[in-house]
Amino acid sequence: MSRNPVLILVLLLIALCIAAAGCSTTTPAAPHEENKNGTIHASSEPAGAEIWLDGKYWGLAPGAISGIPTGRHTVEFRMDGYNTVSYPVTVVSGGMEGISATLTGTQGVTFAATTVPPEEHPQVHVDGYWLYPQGRTSTANPVLLSVHTEAFNTGYADAREVTVSANFYYQGRMVCWNSVYLGTLADGGHVSRDNLFSCTLPSSITDSDLVVRFENLTVNP
Repeated sequence: MSRNPVLILVLLLIALCIAAAGCSTTTPAAPHEENKNGTIHASSEPAGAEIWLDGKYWGLAPGAISGIPTGRHTVEFRMDGYNTVSYPVTVVSGGMEGISATLTGTQGVTFAATTVPPEEHPQVHVDGYWLYPQGRTSTANPVLLSVHTEAFNTGYADAREVTVSANFYYQGRMVCWNSVYLGTLADGGHVSRDNLFSCTLPSSITDSDLVVRFENLTVNP
């Protein structure tokens, strides 16, 4: 019995297509994991120690360091006349870690906090910065300014109705001010605000000429 070569070729092609389809797999894409950062709030006794994070200087205590990648880090406190102390800290996504250091004098004198239980009262520290609107091509007034405010309560009681004034200075003279309401701040708590203010500024002003200071802090315990 003779075989049709065309039929055989067609059958072979069908078999190859079925095999290829059966062996093909699709690997699902790995889900995207959002990498959030954390914040460290550092204080020292006595106050004013330098804060170093992973060998980099970040300012004076008390102070806050935000935007820290999650994971283990090392925080150091340095101050003239005192021994340097360091602490390991683990930063979690979206969290805030508090570190308080007691420094010892190089002559062996320990400057520690009093052993008497602390008074129960709030102690609020406020800091922040302003963002000039990007792409500004006109000197028309008033100008919209975005202000970021950070507040920490390092005391031992809740602070209710926390308000601070964001004052803008140009060449040492205050040209605009706005009130920032921070609400209730629990002991050991932290709050941040982003506000948009309308200010009338000198037409020749540049970024380096304008300074924001957080003054007139009002705390109702």
